[in-house]
Amino acid sequence: MDKRMKENIPIFILLVVMLMFFLAFLVSETKIFKEKAPVVTFEEAVGHHLQNDTIDLELEDGSMLTAEEQRIRDAMAVDDSATEFQFLNLTEKVDVQPDEIAALLEGKGILEGMGDTFLEAQAKHGVNVLYLISHAQIETGNGRSQLAQGIEVDGDAYYNFFGIGAFDRQAVEEGSSYAAEADWSSPEAAILGGAAFIRENYLDNQQQTLYAMRWNPQQPGTHLYATDIEWAIKIGSILESHYARVEEEADHFITEYYQ
Repeated sequence: MDKRMKENIPIFILLVVMLMFFLAFLVSETKIFKEKAPVVTFEEAVGHHLQNDTIDLELEDGSMLTAEEQRIRDAMAVDDSATEFQFLNLTEKVDVQPDEIAALLEGKGILEGMGDTFLEAQAKHGVNVLYLISHAQIETGNGRSQLAQGIEVDGDAYYNFFGIGAFDRQAVEEGSSYAAEADWSSPEAAILGGAAFIRENYLDNQQQTLYAMRWNPQQPGTHLYATDIEWAIKIGSILESHYARVEEEADHFITEYYQ
């Protein structure tokens, strides 16, 4: 090898290393690869939420009633949460076996036997399978609600497992109408289509946790998935129990929401 070439090798290696560090810096500073920093304080978030006249309900004596301001504040509080799993990043995949998923779905009405489809939804859309099951359990009453059983629209049955488009006072009518428009004509289509909807409209919109889906700290009072102020906590509690049952560790929690 030419002597001059040998002398230049260390310089070449140094330049390559410097280039790699520079590229890594660019990636880390690019918004696409970063979680957005908090934009409001907690008090500002509560204020925006109340000013936007959002619908905030809570279950009391079997009825959904309008929640008082203090109850909304309590539900929005990040510290001392009833379950940290409302802060789990829902893009975190879980390495679970089909028989473990089947066991979780046993006795869950129409959801029973749908384990392979839930796993397919995780693989295809990058949405945590244990979350999808937990969410479906809440929205379908453990697989037994009208929307879960299939609602007939123009002679065909359609399914909705995630309450998409199903607003509280007209949940069945609006939820089935959305399912028909989306052509969720089978339980499998409802699971895969619902996972795709959640991924595209929430997880890819900086709302990657149950908490963010419910309260949207980046834009408080807008683009909220649910009206029940305990929605994120309820699903998070089921999710936590599923993690414990399959003996998996959750790794990525997001709790920095406010300045």
